[in-house]
Amino acid sequence: MKKYFTTRLRVVLVLAVLAALITIGSMFLWPGKAGVLNNAVSVVLNPVKNGVTLLVDKAERLYNYLFGYELLQAENEQLQAELANMNQDIRDAQTYKTENERLRELENLTEKHTDYDLAIANVVSRSGGSYGSTVTISQGSSIGLEAGMCAITETGQVVGILSEVGTNWATVTTILDTTSEIGAYIFGSGYTCIAQGDFTLMKEGKLRASYLSSSATIRNSDQLLTSGDGDIYPPGLVIGGVTDVGDDETNVAKYAVITPTVDLDAVEQVFVIKSYDIKD
Repeated sequence: MKKYFTTRLRVVLVLAVLAALITIGSMFLWPGKAGVLNNAVSVVLNPVKNGVTLLVDKAERLYNYLFGYELLQAENEQLQAELANMNQDIRDAQTYKTENERLRELENLTEKHTDYDLAIANVVSRSGGSYGSTVTISQGSSIGLEAGMCAITETGQVVGILSEVGTNWATVTTILDTTSEIGAYIFGSGYTCIAQGDFTLMKEGKLRASYLSSSATIRNSDQLLTSGDGDIYPPGLVIGGVTDVGDDETNVAKYAVITPTVDLDAVEQVFVIKSYDIKD
């Protein structure tokens, strides 16, 4: 069978070649009278010619598509790179803006408290365990930091107290920690109290102002400031705002729930008060 088809193919090819030769010869021998043969050859060759033309057209369109896709892909990659650069520029601008705002606030703080000897440190890590809240900062004893110094923000908001100090690092026990106790008072009314970490409230990011007078009139949003008692925290630093008030367990005093003004989960930089003037 295979030999049969091969033989037939050879016969067809020979006939096609002969037809082509006859057509060409007739064009020279009988100019203008080879129409019948031309038509016959055209019947045979036109489908082949049309098929080849179709394949060439498809190949050209495929090439144009692939070439165009590569151009689009290159343009897309370039646009993505430009977008990434623009986003980085925006982040840099926001960082510069935040830093400038922080420096302006720090300048205001130092102008207001010329007696503060401040050291700047970055927050490098945070820890919020079951019984406490601490942050680690990037400066230590090499610049004169010592345990017992307090850390604040550039706007005078209390972060906490240095509880452990290394050569180039220090641990700050925050005001949310259950071991934290700060002499404080309600701004405006002057009611004194102790701001202290509370196990239950710490989970909500809050602390407690205890030992308030049972007759004290306290409103939500009243500000709690440091009183300066104990010589650790200077007076007038912002601790937070009152969000709730109730009677304590003894029913002879009140307590207030305090939400810190500083966001301890977001603070990036602290200012350690190495020394300050104690005013009588």
